[in-house]
Amino acid sequence: MDMSEALDQWLKQVSKAAQLSIKDQEKITKAGADVLADKLQEATKEKHPDTKGDGGGYGHLSEDIKSSTGDIDGEHNGQSVAGFGDKAFVARFLNDGTKHIHGDHFVDNARDDAKDAVFMAEAEKYKEIIAKINGGDEQ
Repeated sequence: MDMSEALDQWLKQVSKAAQLSIKDQEKITKAGADVLADKLQEATKEKHPDTKGDGGGYGHLSEDIKSSTGDIDGEHNGQSVAGFGDKAFVARFLNDGTKHIHGDHFVDNARDDAKDAVFMAEAEKYKEIIAKINGGDEQ
């Protein structure tokens, strides 16, 4: 194969990769959101364990963490989100602090600690999707 053929083939692969479908983009970002949700759950259990009561009507804070495809408004545009559900306000109080509560920044620290793992999960999913698009070979 000469240089022009190799460049043409590379350009086709790059063009395919640049035009990922919304569904494929969501698969990539969902992989990262799942990792972030796991890290948030670990940090929440470590800093604010579920040792008191049954958690009330909403359950314990660490049980209220989830990830899903779609943005914060539920629109499917290639993004995914991870975070707290109904008890997000409690997490904010504990993280940022209030007049009576000293904030411990456990959410901020979990996000910072998870950055590399989130990126690696998204990169793995991206490579998997690109390999599938290119016919099963990773080039």
